[in-house]
Amino acid sequence: MIRILISVSFFLCCQLAFAQNYGTVTGIVTDAEKQPLIKATVSIVSATDSTVLSYSLTDETGKFKLIRIPAQRDLALYITHINSSPFRREIRLIPKEELTLDTLLMSGNNLDEVVITQVAPVRLNGDTLEYKVDYFKTRPNANVEELLQLLPGLQVNVDGTIYYQGRQVSAVRVNNKDFFAQDLTLATRNLDASLIDLVQVIKDKGDSKREILDDSELPIVINLKTKKEFVKADFGKFYGSGGTRDRYESGALVNTFRDTLQISFIGYANNLSRQGFDYSELSQYGGMDRAENNSYSYMS
Repeated sequence: MIRILISVSFFLCCQLAFAQNYGTVTGIVTDAEKQPLIKATVSIVSATDSTVLSYSLTDETGKFKLIRIPAQRDLALYITHINSSPFRREIRLIPKEELTLDTLLMSGNNLDEVVITQVAPVRLNGDTLEYKVDYFKTRPNANVEELLQLLPGLQVNVDGTIYYQGRQVSAVRVNNKDFFAQDLTLATRNLDASLIDLVQVIKDKGDSKREILDDSELPIVINLKTKKEFVKADFGKFYGSGGTRDRYESGALVNTFRDTLQISFIGYANNLSRQGFDYSELSQYGGMDRAENNSYSYMS
């Protein structure tokens, strides 16, 4: 019994000490006319490695609150809004500090000249939420799925399904084009995170040109914008393995990007009784059901 009490006491002391190493940052964001800025993006970034630690959007009164911010570390506060110039301030919290920044005045955009010196880690660009990938550190050779797991507001389940603020993502695109639209994991688990420059979360309006007042029911789509050097590039991956009793498994994913043209090849072979592609998947992923004259043979 005494051991249990000692263990519980030690655990509570550790939790208390751990909680004391964090602080809170609050404030109000206004525009140049001192009117509240709604849906301004507020981010806390580590000054040493530019890792995003927390982010939030301002409410209808321009207020924001960021909790569990690490104390005794050099941090940078970023605030961005489509109608204002970016705001940046260096901060350093002491343990358990509740830092109130009062009213933060954002200057208006300069329409005569636009000079971009640094892109914010998270920003709301119109109706699109954008994550700058350089601020989110992944391990070498990490895939896109591992990158998405680091982005605040996104949840990736074990089966590969993706949720944004509790709503399931319906499709993943690459440079605004569907990438094997029927299966999100073909993009998230096969493309390298190092290829991606921006991750965009979009409420998809489809081909509709009319103004939509309530976009809460629109499908959620993730668009992966590749870095400029991969807009015209050939890239992919190959893998293979062998074992006892002549067992083997191999696969390949090859992509060719030429501005608006995107061609991808995916192949899979094994003698382990693992399923590859069936007839319906070839029709969906390969686009064979779009041909006017379907003339091809299929073998398991």
